[in-house]
Amino acid sequence: MTEVEIYRDADGRITEFRSRGHAGYDAESKDIVCAGVSALVQTTVLGLEEYLRLNPLVEQEKGRLYCRLERDIFLNREIDAILNTMVLGLKALEREYPQYLKVEEVSSNVQV
Repeated sequence: MTEVEIYRDADGRITEFRSRGHAGYDAESKDIVCAGVSALVQTTVLGLEEYLRLNPLVEQEKGRLYCRLERDIFLNREIDAILNTMVLGLKALEREYPQYLKVEEVSSNVQV
């Protein structure tokens, strides 16, 4: 099963996400669930880097991607659009393939 964790700050804004694992829907090179998750998370990183010119911390290896970014208050609307669109796509995949994908949202409850 592929697991995706979405971390939100005290304001409900996404600050980091991670995906890991192999969905097990099909053989590794034919797994449409893994391919869908990979496309969504990698395109999200590309949007943050190439479209918004942000420099998130990204760690990627086979079957695993982690992304954390420092929020830019002047780009919150754009950042939210990119990250929340990723979540919409992931949750749509999870509804279609619940036995192969788990998406969990975690609140950091950080108090400043």
